[in-house]
Amino acid sequence: EGVARWRRAQRGLTRLLSRDVRRLRRLILPQRLLESVPDWIEAVRAVVDDYADASVELAADFYDAERVAARVTGRF
Repeated sequence: EGVARWRRAQRGLTRLLSRDVRRLRRLILPQRLLESVPDWIEAVRAVVDDYADASVELAADFYDAERVAARVTGRF
């Protein structure tokens, strides 16, 4: 169950990331590509970084839970 729950959470994050990146398309203005694309790239990087942080947290929580379940002590 732990692995399945972790995978569902990761899939959920992926769906949310895709949704949020799609919403950023509005920042690209065809009539001002040279000016608008760099802003879009910066916004996409920020969103991806946020989701990467969330994914890392999920993975660390999963790993911690697996270690507890296996009664492994100490730091990883």
